[in-house]
Amino acid sequence: MNDLEKAEIKQNKAIRGYIIRCLVKGYNNTALTRQLSNAMIAAGLIISPDISKYLDYLQGAGYIEFTEEKVTAYNAYANDAVIKLTKEGVDLAEGTIEDNGVDV
Repeated sequence: MNDLEKAEIKQNKAIRGYIIRCLVKGYNNTALTRQLSNAMIAAGLIISPDISKYLDYLQGAGYIEFTEEKVTAYNAYANDAVIKLTKEGVDLAEGTIEDNGVDV
């Protein structure tokens, strides 16, 4: 693994952690997809508003869910979906559980 790949992995973990922390601060542990995306662009974490791969990871791990059944990680931005932290996501944010793929 070269330095570029290591940097990308570190960046991915940081972005996933940022999403979890933003949801903790949101009303009832929720946030709009575009809110998260815009905050990450403003913070310089991402360039493109497409955060689907990060949402897909967090959803697959059971840390987040979408409040509408039709929404997936890949159409969440277009629908400006509401993302909600699950019980497991709260546990991750509070340090009760750990995930090497998320830097909380």
